[in-house]
This record gives sequence, structure tokens and C-alpha cells, in this order.
Amino acid sequence: MERFLVSIGTRKISGVLHRCTGEAPVIICCHGLFSTMNSDKFLKIAETFAPEGFAVVRFDFGGCGESTGDIADTTVTSRLEDLEAVVQYLSGEGGLTGRYGILGSSFGGYVGLLHAAKNPVAALSVWATPCDMLSIAGNIPKADMQKLKRDFFIDARRYDLLGAVAGMPSVQVLHGASDEIVPAEQARLIYQALHDPRDFLLLPQADHSISQPSPRKQAITASLAWFKKQLLPGC
Repeated sequence: MERFLVSIGTRKISGVLHRCTGEAPVIICCHGLFSTMNSDKFLKIAETFAPEGFAVVRFDFGGCGESTGDIADTTVTSRLEDLEAVVQYLSGEGGLTGRYGILGSSFGGYVGLLHAAKNPVAALSVWATPCDMLSIAGNIPKADMQKLKRDFFIDARRYDLLGAVAGMPSVQVLHGASDEIVPAEQARLIYQALHDPRDFLLLPQADHSISQPSPRKQAITASLAWFKKQLLPGC
């Protein structure tokens, strides 16, 4: 496990690289709006994926966890900049030259899909991901929403996720039927906009964070199988 720092203006993006023996495809994990790379979910993903032939990257978006910056300055655009800087680091100083995939949760999935619309991402698995950030604002706890500036919502209006992913292949969509933040219908809209190969899995007992052990294990297992199929020849 190797730690790294990436500079974007005044922000310092902190990340962790779990290397795998040999040349392995990379899975970049993108956390949600108010989460961090050290959530139990992403620690378990890294622990599960690394022994199966993948290098795994976890990092904190600006203003979250170990990265510098202020969460109040978060926008879709700033998070895209953070992700793109991490990808550039990995293909340069990080020394990783293989294909890469993205596993994004909630807002992390949203950002990952927008990134993939303009970059050669080999495969994605997105969990609990909205297709419209503005439409779910009322479902997010008020205390969390008050951490953001009005700029977040102004910036979000610039992006059309469904238009960006129209015809995009190699995406897996996972969602909890009991998601209290993002209605499952938004996951279906994302899936319908995609092109084959694609995959859809609705977890009957899962909430937005997929916090319960059984659904979380099912989601991790399904994502691992998806990335093996898309990124590891012969699997």
C-alpha cells in the first residue's frame, strides 16, 4: 500500500495505491459527496479486489478526509478536476500503464460517468448513482446540504448526465431498492441510456450506502465479477 499526493492549484489530493503483482488493470474508487476513501465500503473493496488481480486506488476528493480544501467549495467541476489529476498521476509518476476502471458510489459514480464520457475508461461499476443531482437535493440531510455553497447547484446545472452517457458501453449499475436518497428509477434511466455490454443489479434490501453486510457483500462480489469480465482476459 503506497500513499501519494497530487496537487491541483492550492488543493492537495491524498490517495492510497494498493499495488498488485505484475501488470494489473487499475480500479479507481470514487467516494460520495460527503464520504471519504477510508469508509468501510472502500476499504473492503480494496481488500477484496487486490488479491484478485487488480491494482486499487482510493483517494479523497478536495475538502474530504485527508485531502486539503473546503467541502464548501465542492462542485461537479472541481471533482472532475480531482479525478482527472489522479488519473494523470497514475499514468505518470504512479507508474501504472494498464487499462483502468472506475468504481463510484453515489456522487462518485456521477463524477466517474462524466469523466468516462470524455476519457478512455475501460469499464465502470456505479453504485447508488443519481442521474440528476438537483432533483435529489431535497432528499439529502439538511445539515449536509448547508455545507455546500450556492455555486454547487449553479455548476450542477451545466451537466447532463443522461446525455453524456448515451450509448456508453461497459457500465454496471447497482442500486438499492430501499435507497432513501436516490430513487431506483434514476438507476434505471442511467441503464437505459447505456449501450451493451452493460449490467443492472437492484439489491432488494439495500439502502443508499448499501450499509448492511449481506447486500454490501453481494454488491462487491457483483462488481468484482463485472471488472474481471471486462478487464481480465480469460475470466
